[in-house]
Amino acid sequence: MPVSAAGDDGLDEIQGIFFEECAEGLAVAEQGLSAMAGGQVSADVIAGVFRAVHSIKGGSGAFGHMALLAFSHRFENVLDEVRGGAIPPDAAVTGIMLGAFDILSDHVAAAQSGGTPPADAAMLEQLDKLLANKGAAAEPAPAPAEPAPADEFGFAPVAVDLDILDDPFGFEPVAISLDDLAGEPAGGWTVRFGPSRDAMANGGEPILVIRELERMGGQILDADLSALPPLRDLDPEESYCVWTIGLPATIDEADIRECFDFVAPDSLIDIRRQETAPGAAPPKPEPVPEIAPLPAPALRVVETSEPAAPEARPADAPQQTIRVDLSKLDQLLNLIGELVIQGSILSDRLAPADQERVELPQLARLTRQIQDNVMSLRAQPIRQAFSRVPRMLRDLMAATGKQVVLETIGETTEVDKGVLEKIGDPLTHMIRNAVDHGIESPEERLAAGKSAEGTIRLSAEQKGARIIVRVADDGRGIDRARVRAKAIEKGIVSPDAVLSDEEIDNLICAPGFSTAETISNISGRGVGMDVVRSNVEALGGRVEIHSVPGEGTSFTMALPLTLAILDGMIVRLADQRFVLPLSNVVETVQPVAGQVKRVSPGSEVIELRGAYLPMRRASELFAIAEHQRRAPEESVVIIVESGVSGLVGLMIDTIENRREVVIKSLEDNLYPIRGLGGATILGDGSIALILDIDALIVSPGFNKFAPKGMAA
Repeated sequence: MPVSAAGDDGLDEIQGIFFEECAEGLAVAEQGLSAMAGGQVSADVIAGVFRAVHSIKGGSGAFGHMALLAFSHRFENVLDEVRGGAIPPDAAVTGIMLGAFDILSDHVAAAQSGGTPPADAAMLEQLDKLLANKGAAAEPAPAPAEPAPADEFGFAPVAVDLDILDDPFGFEPVAISLDDLAGEPAGGWTVRFGPSRDAMANGGEPILVIRELERMGGQILDADLSALPPLRDLDPEESYCVWTIGLPATIDEADIRECFDFVAPDSLIDIRRQETAPGAAPPKPEPVPEIAPLPAPALRVVETSEPAAPEARPADAPQQTIRVDLSKLDQLLNLIGELVIQGSILSDRLAPADQERVELPQLARLTRQIQDNVMSLRAQPIRQAFSRVPRMLRDLMAATGKQVVLETIGETTEVDKGVLEKIGDPLTHMIRNAVDHGIESPEERLAAGKSAEGTIRLSAEQKGARIIVRVADDGRGIDRARVRAKAIEKGIVSPDAVLSDEEIDNLICAPGFSTAETISNISGRGVGMDVVRSNVEALGGRVEIHSVPGEGTSFTMALPLTLAILDGMIVRLADQRFVLPLSNVVETVQPVAGQVKRVSPGSEVIELRGAYLPMRRASELFAIAEHQRRAPEESVVIIVESGVSGLVGLMIDTIENRREVVIKSLEDNLYPIRGLGGATILGDGSIALILDIDALIVSPGFNKFAPKGMAA
């Protein structure tokens, strides 16, 4: 029965830490099993999966989650055989272990939520068969030999096993290894374990550690009760015993230390290697000459323990780390944001000489350093999101019969944890869409002159203040005629609507839109790409679709690097102020007469060092002061860089200042607006909208999406 933590915040916290470690262990196990399925069956990969499942098993026993304990124990037994080489990690075995991983994940979720454990009988039966057959399929019984034909006298030959005639009593020879009679090899382990005095009061169970060591072949050599007080002073919630356990030399030190993963850091844990097997009786004079020539095993063990010496340092690493609730980091980041706002207020109210006198620039520099350090604590590699894709892709391949090769680029790109947690669903739907609608069947690909295997390329890179995540396939591309017909059929667009290729491509993100003829567990309900767009826009990002019929489709998510603070340029349009992210700014230009030229009624260009760049008037994009059109010579053109359109000139009225601004989400307070990345509070208390340059200038018809008269 699970440990009840009702009314005990201490137990709740400890069990919460256990489930956090379960999540980390599941991530490691999934990554390792995915690598094994891809052919990487090195000892390190297999050992990593084994350690992850072993840690989950140990913690589940300590907290009384018996269903989780039982399943993880059987799973661990199989992994132990694979690790030892008894079961080959071939494709069939890895496939069963991936299925066992799914059940293990369900067990962890059920234990965490207090729900009903999943049905695991069928999977346990498969694991038991693996153990029984050592990974090999049961060999069929040999077919009975055809009887030999009878000779001319009617006699038929009979096969006789002459071996059974050697012993008239029917005794069978038994193989005996002399190594089994020589006792434990030299260099056994001696472990002294004294639990923390408060171990049992905090929900710990030292006897489970002892049992785990015994399962590894350990024997209790001594129990030191010298610290046991008189009965009247004895506290039943305290621990007074120190055990001495002997283990065979064949056990790795790392495996012994794993038994103490959930033991309090102030416990006594002393692990030493002995020159002779612990607890062994003194050798008799007769066998001495036979034992003496056995230095090789001891020497081999020493050689393996020397490289492990540096690994003893990571064992102390957990004492140098601390688990912090993410909400506390969020609160700290909010306080830093308020500090930035106060710095802006002081900067606006103090003259430059007064700012130097009170050392305001130094304060701003220290604030920025604190901010950078907090942001680095929240930054996580995007590998955590990418690691789920290989397993999902294998399931999709099995369901569709298609062959797909996955290529990943930029897994080490770091992104804010808040962004990372919210891109899982969009990524899942884009992969599903690419496999179900993009990649053709092997027969179609061969008929089109392509290889039978399709390719999905998953990449991430940082550009300025944004993370670009792209899912590209080399499939059939978007059938725009079919998409348009479906949109008209569902009433999303009118039959006489004139749509560009880009607008037709974007129809697949409309709510309820799907080109699938039947509803399956992969697609057909019209919610996939709609979820992608809504989730990404809620983060202040955008989705771009590019497709070439017959060549493939790419979906690009442009996400903010951080959801907190950015460097911005305060610009003015008429009587309103906006913030332009400095990461997009290349240079600023004060146009002279004739430098800005109109090439059509709706477009202008600016000449810059012999080249012509497209230019947009921000006042027209936001429909601000349209009746007060300023001459270019009276304005400022900011050359900005867009990930889609390249260099573009953005004409504004004036530049006021440069500030660090705190990003406030429009999604939380209003709704996402294309072209705006959020809002901020300036030093004088007024509100300014933050421009999303890429979304602002990517579409010539942007102004039809913008609300009129947006106040700043």
